[in-house]
Amino acid sequence: MTDLHTELADARNVLLAAPSMSGDEAEACTDLLVSSSSAGANVLWVTFRGDATDCIDQWFATTDDQPGNAAVVVVGDSPGPNPDGVTVEHISSPSDLTGLGIAIGELLSEWDGSPVVCIDSLTAMLQYVEVETAYEFLHAVTGQFYAADARAHFHIDPSAHESATVDSIASLFDAVVEFDSDDEPSIRKRHLLQ
Repeated sequence: MTDLHTELADARNVLLAAPSMSGDEAEACTDLLVSSSSAGANVLWVTFRGDATDCIDQWFATTDDQPGNAAVVVVGDSPGPNPDGVTVEHISSPSDLTGLGIAIGELLSEWDGSPVVCIDSLTAMLQYVEVETAYEFLHAVTGQFYAADARAHFHIDPSAHESATVDSIASLFDAVVEFDSDDEPSIRKRHLLQ
C-alpha cells in the first residue's frame, strides 16, 4: 500500500473515506498514526465506535514505541476498561459536540509538540447530528488542530452517506484518501497556501 504518511506530509487534516471496518481503513489509519519517528509522540483518539483499549491496542500492534502522552475521548456508551497510563475522557451524548470540542481543546493545550489525532468516525457522528452541525463542529476542530500543529485524520464511510454530504464535509480537509475496488487509495489534495 502507498505510504500515506509520506504522501500526505504537507496535509494537516485528512479525510479517510473507506468502508467501515475494512482492512484498508484499518491499515490506512495505522499508517497515518504511527510513523518511523513515533517514539514519544502525543496521540489523541476520539472514538464514537470503540473503547480506549481498542485504540491503544491499535498503536502497540504496530510499534513498541511508547507515546509521550496518550488520550482517548470516548463518545457515547462504551463500557470498556481504561488502560494504564492513558487519559480517558467520556462524552456521554454523541450529539454533545460542544463538550467534545472542549475536551479536545483541553487535552491539546496540555501537550507540547505536534500531536497525531484519529477521529473515528464521522459516519457515527452523523447518526446523531445534522450535516450543518457536523460541518460547523469540524470547521472549529480542524482549526484547533492547525493551532496545535497536529496531524489529524477523520474516518468516514462514503457508502453510508449521500455524495453531497461527503463532498460538503470533504471541502474542510487538506486531503481526501479514498478507497475504491483496487488496492491502492486515491489521494486528492487541496492546494495549500504556504
